Amino acid sequence: MATRALPHSGPTDAPALLRRLTSLIDDGELDELSEPHVIGMQAAHEQLRLHLAPLPPDDRCAAAGMFGMRAKPTWCAVGLALHGRARDLDNDRVVGSAAALVIVDREGILASTLHLHHADAVAHPYDALADAAPTWDSGPPVGLTIDALHRMLRLPVPGEAPPTPLFALALWSQDLICHTLDLGATSWADAVRLHPGCPAHGTVEASVEASVETVVEATLRTDGLIDWRRLHRRGCAGGGPSDLSRAEARWMDPTMYARWVLGALPDPALATHVLSVNGSHRAAAAVAEVSAAVSAAVTAEVGRV
Repeated sequence: MATRALPHSGPTDAPALLRRLTSLIDDGELDELSEPHVIGMQAAHEQLRLHLAPLPPDDRCAAAGMFGMRAKPTWCAVGLALHGRARDLDNDRVVGSAAALVIVDREGILASTLHLHHADAVAHPYDALADAAPTWDSGPPVGLTIDALHRMLRLPVPGEAPPTPLFALALWSQDLICHTLDLGATSWADAVRLHPGCPAHGTVEASVEASVETVVEATLRTDGLIDWRRLHRRGCAGGGPSDLSRAEARWMDPTMYARWVLGALPDPALATHVLSVNGSHRAAAAVAEVSAAVSAAVTAEVGRV
C-alpha cells in the first residue's frame, strides 16, 4: 500500500474529500488513480494522507475485490476509483469510457463523481444526511461498491434488504430454468407447481387452472416470510452460497448478504428467455406477466414507505 501526504486543512466529510481528490486528479497529481484503486483517507496535522492500494481482481465482480477489507481506526473515509465503459441506458450502446470516484466517510455520508470521456463530465455529490433531495432523478448511487465501502468502515449498509417477493421470484426462476433444461419444456401447470408460494394448494387440476393473478397473489403473500438475519447467521456458519466464503459472509451485514444472495440467482427475464427458446411459450408469457405485476406491486409498496 502506497501512502501520499497532501496539504489539507479543510473539512473531512465525504463531499469535501471528493472535491479535494477530484481537483488533484484534474491537476494530474494522482496518476495512481488512472487504474482501479481502493483509497483510505486519514486527516492529521493539516495533512490528508491517502493510503492507496490497487483493487484486487475478482472474477465475481470488481467490488468483490474489497470483500474482507477493514479500514484502520484512524481513517476518516474510504473510497474506490473505478474505470470502465459508459453505455446509453436506452439502447445499451457504448458512448465512451468512464471514470468514477466514490467516497464514504465515518458518518455514512456518501459522495461520488462520474466523468464520461468524449462527453460532458457529470458530478453528483450526495449527502445522505441532508434534508434536500438528490439533484438527479435516479437517486443516490447504490450497489455493491457502496455496500462494500460501508462495510470497510464497519457501518451498516444503507437501505433495506430486498423484498421477499423478489426473492421468491428469483427462486422460482431458478427452478423454472433447471426444470426446462432438464426436461426440455415446462408447461404453465409445471411452473405453478414449482412456485415457492404454493399457489395451487396441492392438486394437479388446480395447477392447470391457476391464473396469473393467483400466482401473483401467492408471490406477494411471501412478504415478510424471510428472516435475513437468520439466513445470514447460517451463511456465516458455512450454509450460504458456494461463491461466498464464511469469512466474507461474516464481513457482510444481513442486508448486504441478502442483496448478494438475490444477485446470485437468475432473474425472471432469464427464465422467460429459457422458456421461450425451448418452446414453452405459454409459460414464458405467464411468467413475464407475473414478474411485471409483482415488480410493480413491490415498487408501489416501497414508494409508500
